[in-house]
Amino acid sequence: MLYMVTTTYPLKCANEIVSITLTFSLGKVYMERMKKPKAEDVKRVGMWLAPGGKGVKSWTIYEVENGHEDEGYKEINSRHSEYFHIEGFEINIEAVLKPEDALPLIGMTSPV
Repeated sequence: MLYMVTTTYPLKCANEIVSITLTFSLGKVYMERMKKPKAEDVKRVGMWLAPGGKGVKSWTIYEVENGHEDEGYKEINSRHSEYFHIEGFEINIEAVLKPEDALPLIGMTSPV
């Protein structure tokens, strides 16, 4: 299962976002999280950023092993929870499908 996480935040919060990310990656928060069991069935496929509009928008795709969707969703949500207190931060987590998996649901086959 693929999950697409879309986040947006105002440009004025960019420094705080980066600071939290670095603290998480290099500091105490990361060390605390490493003590907890980590969902090995959640893999980040990629992340993309675009400035503009009301600030910064990011898209991150996670792949979760079949049968671990509930745990994967919780892990993904947990990975972003450090930012929830930031005014203007918004997040949307969606389950998405690759075209070859989605087309049969509407009675079509992939042309490739």
